[in-house]
Amino acid sequence: MLKLKAQSQRLQLILNFLKEQAFMRASFSQIQEHLHQVLPTIGLKPISRRSLEADLQVLREQSTEKILHVRVSKKHYYQLLAAPQAAVSAALQTSMLQQLGQQLGAKIQDKQHHLQDKLVFSFSALNDDGQSLQIAATCLQAIEQQYLLQFLYQSAFGTYKSRLQVVAPLQVRFYEGRFYLIACEWSERQKAPKQQVKVFAFDLIENFVVVPALAEREDGAEGELQKFSWARLSSEVELKTYFKHCLGVARFKDNIPELIRLKFTDWAISYVKARRLHSSQRIVVDNPNYIVVELYIYRTYELSMLLSRFRDYGVEVR
Repeated sequence: MLKLKAQSQRLQLILNFLKEQAFMRASFSQIQEHLHQVLPTIGLKPISRRSLEADLQVLREQSTEKILHVRVSKKHYYQLLAAPQAAVSAALQTSMLQQLGQQLGAKIQDKQHHLQDKLVFSFSALNDDGQSLQIAATCLQAIEQQYLLQFLYQSAFGTYKSRLQVVAPLQVRFYEGRFYLIACEWSERQKAPKQQVKVFAFDLIENFVVVPALAEREDGAEGELQKFSWARLSSEVELKTYFKHCLGVARFKDNIPELIRLKFTDWAISYVKARRLHSSQRIVVDNPNYIVVELYIYRTYELSMLLSRFRDYGVEVR
């Protein structure tokens, strides 16, 4: 009974310590040092590394507050995750619906008036309980304040496990129901971002957790936020025009835009005429039975994905 009481006290001390830390995150050694200093003051004995590991495991498995274990640069960190902010997300979506409704001419007398039953707009096609919106908010804050972000990421084209990404965030994009972070990887050796754009899908970020990347002090503790210049970096990678010839968000290294011709028949004719597939779209043949359009884009897998929607009614022609 005494042992259980002592462990309960330790667990509460760990939770309180995490809540006091920047971004509610601390390394294993930081937690161990904190307990080493605090436990004797409340009449408890210091614990071993193995006991602390057991306590942290109990917190991760049984605590009502979610704790994420992350390994960064061979160090173990524990992140206390904030409770899902469903109410905040709902309020944000309501506000966006109201703004959209006003732009469409709806007269909203009551600020609490909801448009959900009258105007339906999907803010995300992902079944993620609003987590993509939360990541978007975190990324935008980092972009505004110009500090680095880090997260564990599983590439859609790789077979390796999730690996740590430390990046300078440049932009958040929404395409075909998915959110993406546009960023440049951070070079620890050069202490500067690489001048190469990377695209990260939110739903491939492990546990939807994105946190600031803090500098590491000589004593091994975490220091201040690592900063970068958004204006200089976005200019160096030509962010404003980077996606100009992309069909979506994909662009391969050393790609050059191509003039691609696509032929559409049957119902696809009216669809393509009503909805431009790309800003460069130009109809070069307008026949009653088919049309041919030209797109000046990079050739990527997104072209095949686009044509697959039209089945036999949309093909590439030379």
